[in-house]
Amino acid sequence: MDSDMDEARNLMLSLLNVTRRETRLALFGIDSERVVHHDNRAWRVRDVVGHLGVWNGEAARSLRAYAEGGDYRCITSEAEYDEYNGAAADERRTWTIERVWAEYEASCDQLKLLVETMPVEKWIGKMLYPWNERGTILNLIEVMMKHEVDHREIVVKATS
Repeated sequence: MDSDMDEARNLMLSLLNVTRRETRLALFGIDSERVVHHDNRAWRVRDVVGHLGVWNGEAARSLRAYAEGGDYRCITSEAEYDEYNGAAADERRTWTIERVWAEYEASCDQLKLLVETMPVEKWIGKMLYPWNERGTILNLIEVMMKHEVDHREIVVKATS
C-alpha cells in the first residue's frame, strides 16, 4: 500500500513540476498587460497568472488543513466563483507583474511541499476542496493542474 501511495505522490510531484515549467515557458515572455479573455471583465495575462496563483494557494490551504486534521474552503458554492475571482483579480490589479509571478511561484512551492510531506495515510482519505467539494489529494492536484493548463491554453491561443 505504501508503495502505491509513494507512486501517487511521485506522479503528482511530476505533474506539478511539468505544469509549472510549461506555464512559465508559455506565459513569462508575453506582455502582461495584453487582454486575453473577456467575461464580465477584461482579463489580462497578469490577471490570469494572478488567478492561477490565488487558486493554487487556496488548494495549498486546503491541503494544509487536511494534513492537520481539519478542513478549509474559500467559497461555499459554485455561485460564489465569479465574486471570489473578481475580488481576487481586483486586489492584484495594482501589483507589479513581479509580485504576481512571485505569488504564483510561492503557491506552486506550497503545493509541492505539501504533496511531498503529506502523511501516507492521508492519501487514501477524502479532503475538503477550497470550493466546498470532497475528494482525494490525487484528484485535487489533477483538477488544479488541469485548471492551470486550461487557462494557459486560453492565453496562448489569444496571443498566437
